[in-house]
Amino acid sequence: DAAGNSDDTPASRGWTVDTVAPDTSFHGGPSGLTNSSSATFSFSANEAGSTFECSLDDAAYQACTSPRTYTDLAEGEHNLRVRATDPAGNTDAPPASRAWSIDTIAPHTAIDTGPDAQTTDTSATFTFSSNESGSSFACSLDGGDYEPCTSPATYNGLAVGAHEFRVRATDAAGNTDASPAVRTWEVRAPDVPDTTPPNTSIGDRPADPTNSRSASFTFTGTD
Repeated sequence: DAAGNSDDTPASRGWTVDTVAPDTSFHGGPSGLTNSSSATFSFSANEAGSTFECSLDDAAYQACTSPRTYTDLAEGEHNLRVRATDPAGNTDAPPASRAWSIDTIAPHTAIDTGPDAQTTDTSATFTFSSNESGSSFACSLDGGDYEPCTSPATYNGLAVGAHEFRVRATDAAGNTDASPAVRTWEVRAPDVPDTTPPNTSIGDRPADPTNSRSASFTFTGTD
């Protein structure tokens, strides 16, 4: 001051310079193909105190927190972008991005070939397909449990009588055909040949002895 006194506790102000943007990363959420119309994502930044903004399907960024849930999403492809802003105001560029596709429609299963409606063959081979590539299949014979199968599927040693084959497809998203393809047929016993020889008998015949130069006969057979 004017008298020459100096402040023994000078005023002090400290600050930190931070020009490095944070890095945003996903920790959970769908990716690839899913059959759910809802999606929940978890994410974080490598700088404590960061805030977040989210953009779904290229919409404008909006403030968000982790976890973030979206519902009633449409069929098809989707993309979520998340960017963090640290306490110094630095914003992650480029943002973290997660892409996925929604498929909630079940495939259609078709039996392409199989045995005739009636056959004496105790083996049966079926070929089948789905209208969605990458589908897997499960088969059921005569009301049994569905088991994984591939086309063609062959069954041997079938009993004489009626049979039923069912097959259903499950697509890559996990949707299963609720109305499986069905084929029915009957295994019949083969015809057994008749090996019994016929029995022939003579009815009317000429008298013995006779003075006629002509002779008439009647005869019958069992077959």
